[in-house]
Amino acid sequence: RREHARDAKDGVVRNDIEKRKLATAKPDVTCTVCGSQFKLTKRNVDARTHHSSKHPGKTFEECFPEIVAAEAAEAKAAAAGAGAAKAAPKKKADDAAALLAEGLAGAAATKPKGGKR
Repeated sequence: RREHARDAKDGVVRNDIEKRKLATAKPDVTCTVCGSQFKLTKRNVDARTHHSSKHPGKTFEECFPEIVAAEAAEAKAAAAGAGAAKAAPKKKADDAAALLAEGLAGAAATKPKGGKR
């Protein structure tokens, strides 16, 4: 119990559920103009709404440079992933033809030669 209490003071998490929550938690993003905090999400609707209603004279990048950087990194990663996936696409017809040829070659090689007994 003493170890658990000491770990709790130090911020060590022993509970698996808490570990999972910490691992999947969305980071907070702060508006550089007024200091409001928002969660970093895929579309960042709350941050965009905040920018358009509270700071229309500023650019979105001035308010949330972290979001702009995260979106740029995500777009770059998606482009790299899409380029790798499109590099060597296989056609199903080619795969099926190769499989059929192997199957026919294997069947001819294992055919008994003696005929009926």
